Amino acid sequence: MGPAPPQLEEWFEENRLDDLTDQALRHHAGTSWDGGFDPDAAAALWEELNATHLPTTLLALLNYAQRSDQRLESVAAAGSLAIVTGRQTSAPPETLLLGLESADPLTRGVAAALAGWETAGPSSSGDTARERIVGPTSVPIHGTWGLVTDTGWHKPHSPLHDHLRSSVTPNLYSDDTYFVWSGEYSEQGRADGARDLALWRDLVSDAGWLDTVYAHSHGGNVALSSLANGNQIKMLVLLHTPAIHRSDEEWATIRGNVGGVITMRTRMDLVVLGDSLRHFENRLKFNPRKLPHFPVVGHWAHKDAWLSHAHYVTVDNWITEDLADIVRTRYALIGRS
Repeated sequence: MGPAPPQLEEWFEENRLDDLTDQALRHHAGTSWDGGFDPDAAAALWEELNATHLPTTLLALLNYAQRSDQRLESVAAAGSLAIVTGRQTSAPPETLLLGLESADPLTRGVAAALAGWETAGPSSSGDTARERIVGPTSVPIHGTWGLVTDTGWHKPHSPLHDHLRSSVTPNLYSDDTYFVWSGEYSEQGRADGARDLALWRDLVSDAGWLDTVYAHSHGGNVALSSLANGNQIKMLVLLHTPAIHRSDEEWATIRGNVGGVITMRTRMDLVVLGDSLRHFENRLKFNPRKLPHFPVVGHWAHKDAWLSHAHYVTVDNWITEDLADIVRTRYALIGRS
């Protein structure tokens, strides 16, 4: 990242940044800042940022959001702010250090990645002698650091897995040889995951293609890279997936190998925002010309639809928002346009 313009650097000092945040809250949220955090005020700052794209509003929002009582959100905001201000070249901010000590493995992984430290998980599923499925199968794909969690939405018999299998995707893979990838926060880790996805598919199924794939975070980029490698997926459901930079040729191959795509994201997903700030060619959402898709964005009136990187891997939200009905309808429309 190049040096920030002088008019922006003047706000990088902590007291000046707090003054900027207070001014932004007074102007856009109608409240002064007492040092705390209110999701409604954060939402007002995000709406202003979305409308104006002003870097000063971004600074104020990140400074404010690092006070969130949700540790994952505060870690993502603190790490993103460190990248914008250039502080990641020195000692990581205190919030990131606290994130590294978090009991939540996802928070620890996000903190490590935003601090610039490498993370890695174990290798993907090994060989098995089980009989292959006749016909295509469907599969959930966890995101970065997904392997180190004690429980996961993608695992067979988890609440969301059972809901998807019973309500919309009956062929969702449910054996104990379910797909995993390393979860490493790197391009190579995702490339290896894309390769292993095709190997796993041929190991468990005789179809040569995947039916429905539900993919969270960078697990979505594992699926997209698999498509770019020439593999086929009928329906791809991307859950909080960062839109990483790809060549036009790669996007063309992806479009030719997928039947339909649904993207589900929250407003101001701080983990995706942090990823886009660390890798400046990445984006918060997908270009519909490069990846035609049906977008599902959390309603602005629902507080959980802001900031969260886990909203769409939570079974209660799938039930209350009737998301299975959306998947069922979009699946039925594949090939009819």
